[in-house]
Amino acid sequence: MSHGPQKTLWVAAIDGSKGLIYQNAGDAEYPVLKPVEIDKQEVPQSRDIMTDRPGRKFDGQGGQRSALDEGDAHDEQEKRFAEDIAGFLNKAALNHEFDEILIYAASRSLGFIRPKYHEALQKRIRGEFNLDVVNEPVDALEKRVSAALSSS
Repeated sequence: MSHGPQKTLWVAAIDGSKGLIYQNAGDAEYPVLKPVEIDKQEVPQSRDIMTDRPGRKFDGQGGQRSALDEGDAHDEQEKRFAEDIAGFLNKAALNHEFDEILIYAASRSLGFIRPKYHEALQKRIRGEFNLDVVNEPVDALEKRVSAALSSS
């Protein structure tokens, strides 16, 4: 007996330098995750990015000069990477490439991507987990997906 068409479930695992997007080719009880998209970037440590001394600005009053804050280049690269992943997911949601999605992300990455969710993506989020799982074996992630699907 058929219960209607099976929904397409994607699973995203994201941290500051790696984004793994899978499609569940199995079912809720026995997920089988197949890669849809894998994106990596080298995010060097801030100390390796910023080797120059900070710039200086002239105060104009009394001839004072002070150092300019350059910010954290490592954080900026991680933020841009996470926002790129959110853009990919937004586009896929708008194109109806999946019906539901589970998002597993390191807390910093979640903080970067949440404000970038399009309404179409927000409607498809079945679960969001503050977990860094990008380096876990796929079978461990499949067990997490099975547990998440059975609890909702």
